[in-house]
Order: sequence, then C-alpha cells, then structure tokens
Amino acid sequence: MSNYFQSFPKVAYLFGDEEQPVSFQKLSQYSDLIDQFKDDVGAYLEYEIRDGDCPDTLSYRLYEKSTYDWTFYLMNPTLRETGWPMTAQQVVDRGTNHFYKNYVARLMISTADSAAEFAGIYPAGTPVFVSGKKGTVVRKNLDVGEIVIASDSDIRLGSTLSYQLPDSSDPLQLGASLTNTVNEWEGTHHYENDSGEWLDKYFDNLAGAALKTNLDYLFDQNDASKRIRVIRKEAVDNLAGELKRLLALD
Repeated sequence: MSNYFQSFPKVAYLFGDEEQPVSFQKLSQYSDLIDQFKDDVGAYLEYEIRDGDCPDTLSYRLYEKSTYDWTFYLMNPTLRETGWPMTAQQVVDRGTNHFYKNYVARLMISTADSAAEFAGIYPAGTPVFVSGKKGTVVRKNLDVGEIVIASDSDIRLGSTLSYQLPDSSDPLQLGASLTNTVNEWEGTHHYENDSGEWLDKYFDNLAGAALKTNLDYLFDQNDASKRIRVIRKEAVDNLAGELKRLLALD
C-alpha cells in the first residue's frame, strides 16, 4: 500500500452524517504537473494491465518500488473513475451475481411504434406475471425491447408477460407475448457493427450486426480500463520529487 498520501497536509472533514469533523489528508491537493507530463510522449509508456496485476505489485515490477502505485491513478483518469480493473473471474462473478442478477423478458416487438406502446405500461415496481410466475419490474429498456424483472422463481421459460390492473382480480390484464426470457446478464445491452458503432434496433439494418449482452459490455468496459499510461522508470523519481515540491509536501 502506498504511503504517498500520508504526506498530504491534514484538514477537518465531515464524512457522511457524522456531526464531528475528522482530521484527514487534504486529497484535493493537486498540480497541473501531471497534465503537462501526460502530454510528453517521451515520458510514458503504454501498458495493458494483466489479470493478477495489483497497483503495488505493478509498481514494484516497473520501478522496483511498490510505493509508486499512486502514479497509475494520476496518469489515468479512467482508473480514478472506475477503479482498478477486475480479473476475468471477477467480471463474471460480479456481472452475474451483482450488476445483472435479475431476468430479462424480451418483448415480441420489432418497430419503434410497437415499442412506444409499452411506454406507459409495466412501470418500475409493478408486480407482473411471466407465464404465471410472479415477479417485479425493475426497469424497462425499450430501446432494445426488453424489460428487467426480479423474481424468486426461475422465469427463463416464460413466453407471456402480464400484470393485474388495480381494480381487477384478473391477473391476465395487459398481456404481452415474449420471444424468450433470459438471465439479465444475457440481456441485450446494444447492437454494433464491425466498426464497433452502436446500431438502433428499429431504424438500422441489423443484418450481420453483433448483439452485445450486458456481460459482454461489462467485459469491454473492464478491458478498456486495462490500457493505461505508465511513467518511464528513468523519469518516475524526478516526477515524484517535483510533485512533492510543488505541493509543498516535504
């Protein structure tokens, strides 16, 4: 673990609902030195983070010091926004058990007009029935003609969707036909062509298009965060020293 931030001056912070401030490092300390450094193509290398890489171990492998792990975050805004990339197994585990843990009902629709008919029905939070098995609408993604449903039952064989009107005892009101029902991680995130451009389900020609599932998209985003810039070994000591001087951390 890097001790870089231990050198930052401390100020009083209020965390969450706490009433008493806590003395903590002033993490807003910053210098445009890093931005200037990132523009110097001779000062950094392109690197792709591998499964098993951790910030401290990568720092040691590149610089023979584990304490330069903070440079990866300062050089790469994506890492600051998304955190360190997951391993392939972590992507699968979190994708299937956390991010996309529900089900997706695929509506039997093929036009924007037919999708628009569902804009005012099946709102989020509504109890629904998928071939008689009860669930609850989590959200709608009509751009791809799908509805995300949480259910304690396995509804993957469902072929019809319905919900009960408030003033009716009939559970088969406002029924809709489904092409199929799948795990949410198998649901459609978007369609794209050979160039990686996203396509519209209703207005673009999808012949030959690739269907990207929610899990595919999670993998793509994770892979993109693996491509980072790292400071060259011969420059990292000078940069760290200059940054500390500018921020008056000594």
